Amino acid sequence: MTIIQKAVQRTVDHSSTLFCTSIHQVSSDWDRIVGDKNVYLTRNYLQALEEGLEHTRFHYIQFFSIDRDLVGVAYCQIIPITPNEINVKALSERVGGVLPENLINSIDMKLLICGNAFATGENGFLFSPNVHWDTACDSVNKALGEIHLREKKEGNKIAITLIKEFWSATIKGSNKFKESGFSEVNIDVNMVLRLDESWKSFEDYLAAMNSKFRTKATQVLRKSTRLDCIDFDGDPDDQSIHQVDELYNTIVDKANFSFGRLNGSTLFAMKKSLGDNFFFRGYYLDQKLIGFSTATLLNDALDGNFIGLNYDYNQDFAVYQRMLYDFVKHGIDKGVQYVRIGRTAEEIKSGVGAQPVEMKFYAKHRNKLSNALLRPFIQHLKPSKFNQRRPFKLEYYDTNKWIH
Repeated sequence: MTIIQKAVQRTVDHSSTLFCTSIHQVSSDWDRIVGDKNVYLTRNYLQALEEGLEHTRFHYIQFFSIDRDLVGVAYCQIIPITPNEINVKALSERVGGVLPENLINSIDMKLLICGNAFATGENGFLFSPNVHWDTACDSVNKALGEIHLREKKEGNKIAITLIKEFWSATIKGSNKFKESGFSEVNIDVNMVLRLDESWKSFEDYLAAMNSKFRTKATQVLRKSTRLDCIDFDGDPDDQSIHQVDELYNTIVDKANFSFGRLNGSTLFAMKKSLGDNFFFRGYYLDQKLIGFSTATLLNDALDGNFIGLNYDYNQDFAVYQRMLYDFVKHGIDKGVQYVRIGRTAEEIKSGVGAQPVEMKFYAKHRNKLSNALLRPFIQHLKPSKFNQRRPFKLEYYDTNKWIH
């Protein structure tokens, strides 16, 4: 979300910043600011998300210039965090006992997230090109402070504010938030495959692999031949919604931590809202849904979002790896430059050619003493270690110097 500086800079009038709690309340100019820059900030997408999240509060922020022109927008979610969202033992081990299990078990707090808990990347705010980056960051910071005060007056005390999450090219500019008391947090890398310009088909992609990994890919495709791969539309029956719910919850239940849960109805609503910009595929075995995957077209990237999987069938039919290859094929078919496959299972994802890209977010505890205690805990949050695989012939790595 890099903001290009222009010769004429616009000033934000903080006294006229407008706060809304529903996407239905924002002005139509919201679309003018967002345009086609970020599908995760479009009103259609946000409406589908708002209607599907029962226990989440929302804030939509509109920033105006001194002459009352809309020059920026921001999106926030307030999400409750309890032990239901946390794999207590796994999190305690991850941070080396800095937070003991009994303390994690007692957690009951609210997070204010500038951004989208359910989509990776710089999806929290967007400003006109002639608004300076520092001005944008300062405006967002002031608005988050105002939301904190408003929620406190209504009895909804916010424990931690997060601004998520920035690609490596933006991290230096985002140091502006550190000046406002936020701590910089290292998180697990995002696994990203850069598609070579010469790949016009999935067969070109396979041909670029060395013999070892091309053989592995062929084995995955062969093991998954019995699967019926069907692209969903936005008009599901009740059975499809229920099956997607079950498979999605299987994945969330295995995670160390989750910011909450979506549901099948919301995923189908996203498909209906975004149409061809939302890839939503089901994997059937003998007419039984055993997996699904979703991805969103975002500028020059295909952004992998959610999967659901019945692990009883995964080994025999290579369902998860087939999903990864289908992401790659869809990205090639759509002519994007990058396929972002997200966090977790980094080693498996590196086997399809993805490489790790650093991302960071910013966190602040709203109590000064607690914020001081938060810093050493955050310092223990380091990206997971894994063995990086290199599945392509050497010329790919010579040509595709690295990424974001």
